[in-house]
Amino acid sequence: MPTTTITTDETASTDGALGHILLHGDELLRAESPDPQYDRPRELSRYLLMHYGSFEDTFERPDHPLAGAYGYAHRLSEALRAAAELTGCRVRDALDVGCNVGGVSHELARWVEDSVVGVDLSPRAVEVARRVTDAGGGSFSVVKGAGTRTVRFRLPDRRERAELRFETGDGEALAGRPGGYDAVLVSNILDRVADPAACLAQFHDSERILRAGGLLVIACPWSWYPEYTDPAAWFGADRPDHSSEHALKAALRDRFTLVAESEQAGVLCQNPREYDYFESHVTIWQHR
Repeated sequence: MPTTTITTDETASTDGALGHILLHGDELLRAESPDPQYDRPRELSRYLLMHYGSFEDTFERPDHPLAGAYGYAHRLSEALRAAAELTGCRVRDALDVGCNVGGVSHELARWVEDSVVGVDLSPRAVEVARRVTDAGGGSFSVVKGAGTRTVRFRLPDRRERAELRFETGDGEALAGRPGGYDAVLVSNILDRVADPAACLAQFHDSERILRAGGLLVIACPWSWYPEYTDPAAWFGADRPDHSSEHALKAALRDRFTLVAESEQAGVLCQNPREYDYFESHVTIWQHR
């Protein structure tokens, strides 16, 4: 099977944003390619729906038992905004690590003052995020039974948003920038990297990534798999009586102050009768 690609067809609709095709239906009906997991069409489709789909597109009925899990990207952004207001931290520039197709980055750009940078290891997810940004929206296909259906969405007017860009990069080896960022959000990648402790250390070892006084958001369901991370490196592995949540707090408490803690549910739709539900443990810290 040839490698699949994300294509754009501006002639699909007379509406510029809604006619910007991010993912074709026939790509979802082919056998899975050997590409990395987060580059595969079905994976991209699921994340596009979670990041940009309406409630009706996600569940198709108002009384769905997972309805409370809708709006994950928005709730992460709002949790950070509330922490910024609570601490008086002015967020001019923010970094979204593990941005995938960019939904959280776009939510941040609605209130962050100057700029938001989204970084992800998947080149295809980053390309989709850029196309969404350039077109101001788009359309994509999702699986429905034996076929597919089309989801269309628009973004808010870009004139009301901070400058936004997306880059391909490794969350374990961030380049940073002079002066660092005012806020860094690390979303659902800490249990998917080879060395989570080293990944976390970046945020307190160098102010090129997070400035002193800045805010760090760690969102993670602590869903460990040996194919991603050696079990010896899992947070809490050295203390069977400690959870990953406790291990995270122990790793950060000497250099950060815990500002807020919550559980944020999310859902990825496989098809209208099958969903992947998760709960991310979300902590927000201020760098001392």
